[in-house]
Amino acid sequence: MLQRAGQITLNQMPKIIKFTFIYVLAFFIFGSFLAIELKAQEVRTLDNGLKVIVEEDHRNPIVVFSAFIDVGSAYEGEYLGSGISHLIEHILFKGTQKYPPGAIEDILHKYGGNIDGFTSYDYTGFRITILKEHAHIGLDILKEMLSNPAFDAEEIKKEKQVIEREMDLSKDNPGRKISRLTFSNAYTRHPYLIPIIGYKEKFKKLERKDLVAFFENNYVPEKIVIAVVGDIDANSMFEDIKNAFGELDRGGAISSATVTEPPQSGSRFIEEKIDSIEGAYLNISFHSSELLNKDLYALDLLSFILGQGESSILNEELRIKDELVLSISAYNYTPKDPGLFIVSSVLREENVAAAIEKILHHIELVKENGVTDKDLSKAKNNFIAGYTYSKETIESKANDRAIGQLLAGNPEFFELYIERIKSVALDEVQYVASKYLNRDNMTVTVISRTGKSLSPVSRASLDKKQERSVKKITLGNKLSVLISENHSLPIASISLLFKGGVRFEDEKNNGISQLTSLMLLDGSKDMSREEIAELYESKGMTVDTYSGNNSLGLTVNCLSEHLEDGLKLLSDLCLNPVFSENELKREKKEILSAIEMQDNKIFNHGHRLLKDLLFTKHPYGLLAIGTRESIDGLERKDAVAFHANMLSPENMALGVAGDCDTDMVEALAEKYFSNIGSREMASPVPIEEPAIEKRREKNVGVKKEQSLLMLGFHGIDIYDKNRYTVDVLIDIFSSESGILFEKIRGESGLSYAQGAFQVLGIDPGYIAIYVLTSKENLGKVEDIIFKEIRSFIKKGVTDEELLMSKNHLKAMRQISMQTNLSFIFTITMDELYGLGYNNYEDYYKNIDAVTKEDIKRVAKDMLALENCTMVALEGVR
Repeated sequence: MLQRAGQITLNQMPKIIKFTFIYVLAFFIFGSFLAIELKAQEVRTLDNGLKVIVEEDHRNPIVVFSAFIDVGSAYEGEYLGSGISHLIEHILFKGTQKYPPGAIEDILHKYGGNIDGFTSYDYTGFRITILKEHAHIGLDILKEMLSNPAFDAEEIKKEKQVIEREMDLSKDNPGRKISRLTFSNAYTRHPYLIPIIGYKEKFKKLERKDLVAFFENNYVPEKIVIAVVGDIDANSMFEDIKNAFGELDRGGAISSATVTEPPQSGSRFIEEKIDSIEGAYLNISFHSSELLNKDLYALDLLSFILGQGESSILNEELRIKDELVLSISAYNYTPKDPGLFIVSSVLREENVAAAIEKILHHIELVKENGVTDKDLSKAKNNFIAGYTYSKETIESKANDRAIGQLLAGNPEFFELYIERIKSVALDEVQYVASKYLNRDNMTVTVISRTGKSLSPVSRASLDKKQERSVKKITLGNKLSVLISENHSLPIASISLLFKGGVRFEDEKNNGISQLTSLMLLDGSKDMSREEIAELYESKGMTVDTYSGNNSLGLTVNCLSEHLEDGLKLLSDLCLNPVFSENELKREKKEILSAIEMQDNKIFNHGHRLLKDLLFTKHPYGLLAIGTRESIDGLERKDAVAFHANMLSPENMALGVAGDCDTDMVEALAEKYFSNIGSREMASPVPIEEPAIEKRREKNVGVKKEQSLLMLGFHGIDIYDKNRYTVDVLIDIFSSESGILFEKIRGESGLSYAQGAFQVLGIDPGYIAIYVLTSKENLGKVEDIIFKEIRSFIKKGVTDEELLMSKNHLKAMRQISMQTNLSFIFTITMDELYGLGYNNYEDYYKNIDAVTKEDIKRVAKDMLALENCTMVALEGVR
């Protein structure tokens, strides 16, 4: 929900995101400072009005600073529609009186930190995450950004160019497009109708003096909330914040009132034609409650019951039973002022009219008959579980505290929200459905290829940092089981992984790995697909399948009390799948539709073409999703055979992490997985990919505003001793203080997004460098990339750049491994691939061992421009 892109993409919001906008009863005001110990989550107000929340969390050596300012795009006054809030959010990164342009990113990169910014309708936020020993640096940077920005004229010019490209890019993103169309038509007077990023014609008129005036009027202490969470001493940190911000002058500003949206008096139907997309995108929205409204809780639960999860009403009826949609979900978006309840779907264009009528039909059934106890209980369990899962990361906790104080006057409003969720009764859910989900209060928005899909629609119608420890056991059948106890929260995560993936495929059966993994959730000998979904969703569990280049598997996240349920379910899914013909037909139909739509996003399109150029023999050139020809040709016997081949203990690894007992997990693993028999696998040995002898290029015109340039180079495998050197090399090229950012965006303002990444595998993978730019700048960008790569190979990296990259990688590793699921997935994958479950322990040592000479040698060997591939997607609008 908190996106730098400037517009909330509602149809892509995760199901727990609604917690950001929650009603809270209590509004606390804290007065003068007393010489007493600072309690966790206590709010202190400085003499100038700035509010501070400090909370100790010693699970990881990380500190997070979250600062939220009580001004967003809906409160821009005379600048309304210009996107000035979003522009200032960008500019504050670009230098202060103390830190010149580029210094903030460089310093944070050097000391193992990162910074994010986000603009919403109601507020602007900044978050700095940094290792605890450098917390003072993060605090000083935050203070300078919020009090002494430079507003450098050249930086403003470049950042405006970047945002203009961001505006153009959003035109190519169907999710953003349908979201923007929804808000601009559901609202007629309220500023929520205006995109957060603004209108280009108004944006272009903004000058430096406008930014300075807006900043001075709005970035004042009484409109700022700062929350700090992490491995700190609360009293000491509060004093540091008081010293840093206490001398700032009070501004006396009060947020201006927004225009009240008049009641809607009839259905609205809007469709926009976009000839560059496949399929259609549909939103049905209803004006909903505001933040401080008692109806919020029942509406949130109603959104879950209707459209979140496999067993939700709309998923069951429209996606599974009627096969009218490819995906469908429901969300209740509640900012400060009345928001929108939205049902969002991706579907075939010819099904739009029927889908609308079906959606409205099932809403009417809820209004007439209410919902069941089971549905309500399941929704409540998922909300409680989602809230508990969100507590795993320090970043989420810091954001929770700051947002809670800013929007509801209480940093603990998440906890209060959950208590209110628990108390919602059946009749309240039926009541809010009848009150809000009415056709006179409805706006239907669609984007499609023809722009005519709506024509058939009837208009009537802790003290020390917690250390990870892992125990490995081997069952009698030789299955490796990894167990890691972490009792900080009542959460357990499971990963069950198999070797497989694209590496086991060829052009004829491409996609069989992904199809097989998807069908593991489609029914077992004892349970139907519906019963499987009902089981895990009723307990607040999340179950996912995945398939990649080298492996496939299942993951479970659950409350610790349901750990045995999760292990039992995984055992049943992997041992007893039925691969029914009906489910196979449905899965294939959905995959084929996804294949048709895969090029809707320009990056996906370019990446697909790049892989095809990089690999002419090896299956890594194939896509996990498959092709229309290969998916059409797959039969039930293919999935059965693929599953039988992979189901061998020597080809598997099981991992469990979280609030669990090692002995208990060992017993459960023995109970549910020891009966998997060993068998000889047919393990393919792919043809070795020949070297690229001459540069391969592909230029394609696309119906997009943006253009994309991607370079690809053959890479290394996961066993290569140079993998950590390549990690550092890629970070140098892709970071916001790296050479691509500096030369292409920082100095020239030629791109909206740029970066580099590597894909490792059991066999050698690849390195990619990409830049999103405009059609007229494709040549300039290509010249800069080639020039900078040649220069880098010749000059190498400086000591400072190397240190910054190492610190950044180590800090990002620490941050990314916070959750039980990410940790156990990583170590289980390492065990599966033969690297050993404890391979993660040497990551920091291996990164520290990388030298400048290593970087220069690897860059010369791997970034040979005469042996690369290049894809250019040229926007033709």
